[in-house]
Amino acid sequence: MTKPTTGHEGTAGAGGGAQYTERILQRFLGGETVEGRVRPPVLRSWRRSQDRGLVPERLGFTEPEELDLDTPLVRAARPVFERRRAAIADADVGLILADDQARMVLRYASDRSLLRALDANRAIPGMCYAEDRLGGNAIGSALLERRAFAISGYEHMAACLQPFAAVGAPILDPLSGRAWGVVTICSLARRAHPAMETMAREVAEAVEQRLLEQSSERERSLLEAFMSAGDVPPPKAEEEPAIGRLPRGDRLMLEEKAMELIARGRRAAVEVPLSHGGVAVLRAVPRVEATGLVGVVAQVRIGEGSWRPFADVPLLGTPETVGALAPPPESGARLHLPATSAPPPRGVPSGGPPAARPSPEAPRAEAGGGSPVNGSAEAARARPALTDPSLFLAGEPGVGQLAVSARRRLRLLFEAAMGIGQTLDAVRTAQELAEVTVPRFADLVTVDLPDAVLRGEEGGDPCAGLRRVAVQGAAGVHVPEQAGEPVDRRLCAEQARCLSGGDPVMWSVPAGNGDGPRSVIAVPLCAHGTVLGLATFTRSSRSLPFDDDDLWLAEELGARTGVCIDNARRFTRERATVLALQRRMLPGSLPEQNAVEAAYRYLPAEEGASGDWFDVIPLSGARVALVVGDVPGRGLHAAATMGRLRTAIGNFSALDLPPEDVLGHLDDLVLRMAREEGGRAGKDGEEPAPDAPSDRGVIGTTCVYAVYDPTTRRCAIASAGHPAPAVVRPSGEVEVPRVPAGPPLGRGGPPFDTAELELPEGSSLVLYTDGLVAGHGDQAAAVERLRRTLGRPAATAEETCACVLDGVPAGPLADDATLLVARTRVAGPDRVVRWDLPPDPAMVPPMRSQVARALAEWGLEELGFSAQLIFSELVTNAIRYGAEPIQARLILDRTLICEVWDAGETSPRPRRAAVTDEGGRGLFLVARLAERWGTRFTRRGKAVWAELSLSGEECAVPGLPDALDLFDDLAAEDEAWHPVP
Repeated sequence: MTKPTTGHEGTAGAGGGAQYTERILQRFLGGETVEGRVRPPVLRSWRRSQDRGLVPERLGFTEPEELDLDTPLVRAARPVFERRRAAIADADVGLILADDQARMVLRYASDRSLLRALDANRAIPGMCYAEDRLGGNAIGSALLERRAFAISGYEHMAACLQPFAAVGAPILDPLSGRAWGVVTICSLARRAHPAMETMAREVAEAVEQRLLEQSSERERSLLEAFMSAGDVPPPKAEEEPAIGRLPRGDRLMLEEKAMELIARGRRAAVEVPLSHGGVAVLRAVPRVEATGLVGVVAQVRIGEGSWRPFADVPLLGTPETVGALAPPPESGARLHLPATSAPPPRGVPSGGPPAARPSPEAPRAEAGGGSPVNGSAEAARARPALTDPSLFLAGEPGVGQLAVSARRRLRLLFEAAMGIGQTLDAVRTAQELAEVTVPRFADLVTVDLPDAVLRGEEGGDPCAGLRRVAVQGAAGVHVPEQAGEPVDRRLCAEQARCLSGGDPVMWSVPAGNGDGPRSVIAVPLCAHGTVLGLATFTRSSRSLPFDDDDLWLAEELGARTGVCIDNARRFTRERATVLALQRRMLPGSLPEQNAVEAAYRYLPAEEGASGDWFDVIPLSGARVALVVGDVPGRGLHAAATMGRLRTAIGNFSALDLPPEDVLGHLDDLVLRMAREEGGRAGKDGEEPAPDAPSDRGVIGTTCVYAVYDPTTRRCAIASAGHPAPAVVRPSGEVEVPRVPAGPPLGRGGPPFDTAELELPEGSSLVLYTDGLVAGHGDQAAAVERLRRTLGRPAATAEETCACVLDGVPAGPLADDATLLVARTRVAGPDRVVRWDLPPDPAMVPPMRSQVARALAEWGLEELGFSAQLIFSELVTNAIRYGAEPIQARLILDRTLICEVWDAGETSPRPRRAAVTDEGGRGLFLVARLAERWGTRFTRRGKAVWAELSLSGEECAVPGLPDALDLFDDLAAEDEAWHPVP
């Protein structure tokens, strides 16, 4: 491992990611949902720590414990650590060994800054790293997870561990599965390196191998007996075989072939081709005593050199006795048997590695131990040391290899359970199956799924539209098809039978040239009685053929994968349903209005849509409301909640309330919805949980609400826990205004407040949800990146949206991202006419004349009678029932808007006039002539407004011209307006 020049960008604790992870940790401790924002293993450790009641402020090291350094673990690990010490001499990482109690036993580090940090935080031998004491860490969590565990920076809950990044790999007994301890590679958080996990795994595997060798004293005594009795001839070449330099695949292949020879219980030799083109020769020599076969030892020779002729090896016992002990397997390798051996019967035993292999690193004299198989203790001490460099494996036929083989299958099943189904994606799940099983179980794995399953559909013919979604081959194995190709018409008869019948099928392929297929297993991927696809496992001619135990293992792997794929299919269907529901509840198109030029983008999250929404709502007086909100959680409940809130905020906007009042009403609605959900859960007999939909889907909703008036260029903004919008000035300057940050909806707290801005024409108001800046590292850096993107020149709101999305880092989104851009327009003096009116009824006739002149300038003379009548009614009632000052204005927008302002706080309402009443019909005329009318309250009074259509004909009201003359005389007696307290 070389010294890295830069920090590990994928580590959450490096650079700005540390600040981001710290905020996520604080949100988790505060009870918020952080799914998708932190790695699943770390989140599991956080939850375990929280369940134990651990508090970060109280976590820390206690006093170091006394250690016994003369244990099998330390004896096995120390030589491995010494050899690795040179490898880390120039790297800024440390190597740590911990025992099964999570106590640090050994510590190696060369980097002085790392050593100072370890000592300053009391990370010394004897300290206990158990997760129930320190929270999540590479040692304690690796023991609990029983797999490699990486953690960095603020992913630790304990402050004493936050300066570090570490990867822990457990040391597992291959026979019992017991965790002996943990190998940990650590560094300072800012210097974490991707190779740390690989090194930790390699060191842990080396220690596991030495522990296996130490625990096999009977086999070591057996080796002594063989050597002392002269049953094993030494090789002519005394050089050390280069087993330790072989690739892992070659070592596994040699081990499998040696197991095969040991299981035969007879003299035999086999040539094994290696990946680099060389050949290794294995030979097995049994030891037979009067009581029968005692054991078999296997020797290996790699490269040049030769043994004495095999016929010269003495064999004790009769050939018939030895040959009857175990049937030889069918093998594609070149297997040589002595001439006196019985013909080999056909059969496939359930092989597995023996329980011991002498360490290639340790001196052969250390192989002794335990009582000898034959002879007294004195004779054993008098025997020569085991100096044969060709010794490879030793064991007893039928004893030991079955346990190891079963343990390997269980280990593979365990890793498959942990590694398959990490995501709710059917294609990725199929790829995970292939990655887990190649090359440990098969040389080639293919997974085929119907297109209907990929779309999330139910049932259907499993053979229809079959597509190869995953292909994984070992090194040097030919891959027939690439992923993504349709294969429904290229299935063999056995695969078709497996799909149609739903049962696994195993068959052999005639031996051919090269590394072609030799043995094949096809298993259906089933869930709930439905076949969802097909997995095919193939072994080439360089591997042992499959047996019945392998068929059972493949079937179990297929069953587990089928359940995961079914979960992914159901999620795909639910996600499509939620997206369809959410898109139906979001605006299909933006409404027509002249206040702003608006554009939007909505990007659903990879794991399912949540409750983001946006809206553009035309208001009275040519104004417009801009809304963006975010409901926590995801799924159908979040989408339905979003629909209710969007409908509600549209209704509140129709009341022409200020932004802070709109959010106040929405906050009351959220509380009422939460109570309804809690009452419904209690009525159904369920106890409301902290993560129940009522809490996750309503409480904590955020929203920002802005109202822009093109006649004044003023924009009022209120926020309920939502990110403040950005403002892009016409000059290109980007700023984030100070908007009072109210609490999220339903959380309680102080009343909402409003900030007012003045936006020049051509400014852009950019509203968004946190999904646009979250999940891509530090959020502050993401906001700064958004500001830089908004500063690029853009002629339209659509171009601004496109630039923002181009600046978002590639990859799946952890949360929905919603963007709403509004480019402001201004209603100039040529489209707005204002009047300041004294409280004198005599001003009504001149007012009508001025309205007529304004309409004539706009070419709207046909609206003269209606507009004059409406203005007469509104001005007369403002003079009589309102308060000074009184203002009136006429706005030419998509409609003709008549507004009268006064300082009074009473709202007009129509009443039904009796037949004999002389007044009380003014507002009925206004309602008849106008498209719509209403009242909105301001901070200094109210405005009564009415809108007239520009395209429709004037409403025909009998006697309308004569009625205008009567209105001046009856204005003082008009009873149409009544104050409302």
